[in-house]
Amino acid sequence: MLNNLKDEPDVTPLADMAVYEDAEFYDLEFADRQHDAAFFIEQAKQAHGPVLEVACGTGRITLPIARAGIAITGLDVTRSMLDLARRKSQAEALPVTWLEQDCRAIHSEQHFSLIFSATNAMQHLHDFDSVNAFLRSARNVLAPGGTLILDVFNPDISKLARSAPARYHHKSIVDAEGKEIRVDATSSYDAASQILRFELYYLRNGEYLRTKAVSMRCFFPEELLALCRFNGFDVVQRLGDYDGSPFTTQSPKQILFCHAV
Repeated sequence: MLNNLKDEPDVTPLADMAVYEDAEFYDLEFADRQHDAAFFIEQAKQAHGPVLEVACGTGRITLPIARAGIAITGLDVTRSMLDLARRKSQAEALPVTWLEQDCRAIHSEQHFSLIFSATNAMQHLHDFDSVNAFLRSARNVLAPGGTLILDVFNPDISKLARSAPARYHHKSIVDAEGKEIRVDATSSYDAASQILRFELYYLRNGEYLRTKAVSMRCFFPEELLALCRFNGFDVVQRLGDYDGSPFTTQSPKQILFCHAV
C-alpha cells in the first residue's frame, strides 16, 4: 500500500539502465537536442541558488548551466555516464559536483533552490513505490521555498494504440563521420501497468548497428497531480512544452513546477 512506504526503501535496480551504459553513443544520439536544454538553463538562472539535476547523464544540460556560473550538482545512477560527464567538466575546469546515486534515495548535505528531472527521465520509474520514493527524496533536499520541476510526455492515445508489429521511422541522427543513422521503432502499450515499451533499431546504409529496448511509465495528467500532492507538493504551474505554452489536452509535454507544502 502507498501509505506504508518507508522513507528510504530498499530500492531494486531500475529497468532499462543498460541502454545508457554506452555513454559515448548517448552523446552522439542526443548531441543536437537543444530546445529542452535552453528551457532548463533559463530556469536555473532564475533559481538564485544551487541547482540539482536528477538523471543528468553525460551532462548535456548540467554543463551549460555550470558554464553560466551557476552552482550545479548532477546526479545519475549510471557510472559510465557520470565518468564521461566528469571528464568533460574537468576539461573545462567547471566546478560541478557529480553524485552517483539512485534518485529514489538522494543523499546530500546541501539543499537546492531548484531540482529538476528533464526530458522524460522520471518515466524510468515504473511503479508507485519508486515514484513516491523519488518525490520524497527530492523533497528532503529541496531548500525552503525551492522548486522541483518534473518533465514527462503527455500520453497520446493514438500512439499508445499502435499495433505492436507496426514499425515506423522514429528519428534520424548523424554519426561522427557525418553519415546518417536511421532509427526505426516498434512500440506496445500495456494498459494494466501503464508501461509503453519501445524496440529501437539503429541502421546505417541499411545495416543494423544495434537495437535498444526501452520502457517508459506513462503518467496521465490528473494522476501526476495526485502523486505530487500525495508526496507533499503543490503544483503551482503546469506547462505543455519548452516554449512556455500552458498545458492543454493537445500538449506534447507535462512540465510541472512544484513547491513543498
